[in-house]
Amino acid sequence: MLFTEPMKSVELLVLKSDTDRVMRYLGLAGCLQLISEVKEGREPAPGEKEAADVRLRLQSLARFLGLEASPAPEPSAVPPDRVEIARRAEELFALARPLIDQESSLVQRRMGLKTAAEELSSFVPVKVALSEVQNLNYLTVRLGSVAPERLAEVAQTLARRALVVPLERPGYLMAIAPRKGRWALDSELSRFGFQPAQFPSDRGGVPAEMLGAIRGELAQVERGLAEVERGKAALRKERGAELTELMAELELSAAVDAALQTLSATGSVQKVTGWIPRRRLAGVLEGLERLTQGRIAVRVFDPQEVEDVKAGKSRVPVSTPHRRVNRSFERMVFSYGVPLYGSVDPTPFVAIMFVLLFAVMFGDVGQGFVGVVIGLLISSGRIRSFETYRKKHFGTTFLVVGLASMVSGLLYGSVFANEHLLEPLTMSVTQALLGRPIAHIISLEGFQKIILFFGVTIGFGAVVNTVGLLINMVNLGRRRDWEHAILSKTGLAGALFFWYLLSLGARMVFGGPRIGTLDFVAIAVPLLALFFREPLVHLVKGHRPLFKEGVFSFVIEGVIEVLESAIYYVSNSVSFLRVAAFALAHTVLSTIIFLLSDMVGGSPGGPFFRILVILVGNSIIVVLEGLIVTIQVVRLEYYEFFSKFFNETGEQFSPFSLRSSGGVR
Repeated sequence: MLFTEPMKSVELLVLKSDTDRVMRYLGLAGCLQLISEVKEGREPAPGEKEAADVRLRLQSLARFLGLEASPAPEPSAVPPDRVEIARRAEELFALARPLIDQESSLVQRRMGLKTAAEELSSFVPVKVALSEVQNLNYLTVRLGSVAPERLAEVAQTLARRALVVPLERPGYLMAIAPRKGRWALDSELSRFGFQPAQFPSDRGGVPAEMLGAIRGELAQVERGLAEVERGKAALRKERGAELTELMAELELSAAVDAALQTLSATGSVQKVTGWIPRRRLAGVLEGLERLTQGRIAVRVFDPQEVEDVKAGKSRVPVSTPHRRVNRSFERMVFSYGVPLYGSVDPTPFVAIMFVLLFAVMFGDVGQGFVGVVIGLLISSGRIRSFETYRKKHFGTTFLVVGLASMVSGLLYGSVFANEHLLEPLTMSVTQALLGRPIAHIISLEGFQKIILFFGVTIGFGAVVNTVGLLINMVNLGRRRDWEHAILSKTGLAGALFFWYLLSLGARMVFGGPRIGTLDFVAIAVPLLALFFREPLVHLVKGHRPLFKEGVFSFVIEGVIEVLESAIYYVSNSVSFLRVAAFALAHTVLSTIIFLLSDMVGGSPGGPFFRILVILVGNSIIVVLEGLIVTIQVVRLEYYEFFSKFFNETGEQFSPFSLRSSGGVR
């Protein structure tokens, strides 16, 4: 598709009872960009609030069970019964609640016991008086007695608040609790008729029963936590898939609710407006008609019929559906800017130019093969660290430029910087095809060949500039901006000046006729058109005066416009000399690698060091030069190509989608 995709504006009136199904259908189709009509958003309905609360609780439950993030199941076209989802969720909560409570209690208990054990350990030495136990910073210790028959009841009642250590004397105990819980401890002990006793000041150290009991309790707590983990694993195995399914359904419901927040509605009718690609319109409307059994009102508008578009308050979103290869270069275009609606889609041209320029500057069969392998690894999806790059389609980019580098490497005769390995193959092929053997189909040895190569790259730059100029003139013509389409440096006048200069250069190189009077006239006409642009436009439009800012200002602006145009095209053309320069640099680096390998080849361990130099050298070229060449290609695309026609940017098409991969193309 040469131009951006034609769009339509649609307005749907749907019954509230059908809203969930309609929004689910549109979200799965992924082809409608919603138009927000409610700036501040409406108040969420009670059902939406409940669903959001259940979703948050399910997410917390998934974290508690250690349920790893897994790909969400394919969304269903049938909206779920939110009441049924809430019921199933409550069932899961009920199953997990005992585990949650038990783990919370045990974790808190473990923290208290560890603190107690750490602090009591400092009182083990005999030289510390037992009475000092009362001065602990984080613990409260009570020594005393209750009726012997009530000792077990005391331990059971205080199990969650304190550690009760029975002592050798009948009815005597030592109770240990966090210091902040001392009032509750004293209150509970008093209910059992606790009689406090004094800690002996003449006895040193901590009773063995006390520290041993704490450590025993810790071991019991750890066993309890292990049992909880087994319970979590069992619940995860038995109901984990159901939990994932419920969370996915609630995520979709939340996305639908969030979209509805920005759309206007009445008591019983929901209004849905948005932009949709023209090619998808008939199918989507037919599906909605079947889905609602005719309970839907539809209005369709062309972009020029939309009031906000006519008034310049909003833009028509831009959709550029591409196949796999072009899609991998979309990001380069949209990182610079979004084409205006109805303009030429530059992505195919960018893809072709990027691949060709990269191949010219980075031609090597072996190093290109490395790019192919990287592209296949990214596209395979088997390496998790490459997942981000796979989603951005970088795998296809590496694959395409790698193949292009391999092809240019065959023409250069280079394999992993070795320029002699392919010579037998190249010579046999050229002998069969041309009748004479040629070691390198493209050779950069010799001054004349280098000069010719520089000329070829300038010619390639002329093609890139020409394509950019044609795109600009077509875009301006479609917008009826004839002034800039004809009388601007990137319009017809500037293009004619540029093209005629190219023809003169070609004539000089190939020995054509000398430059004559007609040539000067042909150059002067487009420059005069640029110079007299202002009065010509005013004359055609009937505006007076012809020189709005005065004759002197007109002359100065005209001279600047002419000089700027001449410098602009010269610099644009010369800029492509960097393509030949980097291609030569690639050849020089390859030569240096093998010179170094030859130098170390004769030393002790020569074969090993020779291989090491070749491996390291090729790695440097692949990584460092590959990065530099990529930057240079992007620079040429941005500054020499995009600058011709990217005068304004549009709005990228962003459809409402319930699929993780975005809208369906």
